[in-house]
Amino acid sequence: MEFLRIEQSDKSRWNKVWELYESSFPTAERRKMKDHVRACSDPQFHPISAWEDGELIGLLFYWEWDMYRYLEYLAIAPGLRGHGFGSQLLRYLRDSDHTIILEIDPLINELSVRRLQFYERAGFTLTPYRFMHLPYRLEGQPIELLILSYPKMITKGQHNDFLKFLGKRVILYCEGYPFDRKDVLA
Repeated sequence: MEFLRIEQSDKSRWNKVWELYESSFPTAERRKMKDHVRACSDPQFHPISAWEDGELIGLLFYWEWDMYRYLEYLAIAPGLRGHGFGSQLLRYLRDSDHTIILEIDPLINELSVRRLQFYERAGFTLTPYRFMHLPYRLEGQPIELLILSYPKMITKGQHNDFLKFLGKRVILYCEGYPFDRKDVLA
């Protein structure tokens, strides 16, 4: 499998990755293209796509700072789900000395429970920490999410580091920034 940083100048690959991104996440949970393009110019943002024999396998968008990686998005092409590709993308992400943090929806249905089980099989630990995820769009509402971490459960201090990074860096690429999001990060 080949892992490539997705660049807008590579129109064919960019379009395939963007189509997967848009079809994999609800509107409220994804950036508008102009905000995503701005994020792609940030050296701490890593928009990675996975390819095999010219076919898009999936995407892995993450942030890296200090000793952390924040997995913001992971998606596998619909026809390839359930074949171990998601686990391969996670191995790529985990192949470092970084503490990895990600969030999932609360456990309200079978899909959210299966998502938790997938990450737990990959070595992630559900933490006791919750937070209100930043809305990426003006019409969006904060969403309460669960936090998982790897290779072990993060401390309260590490959770606070994560929240600070979201509030100072990730928020820069949300529609309508600057705006007061103290209510979201509380």
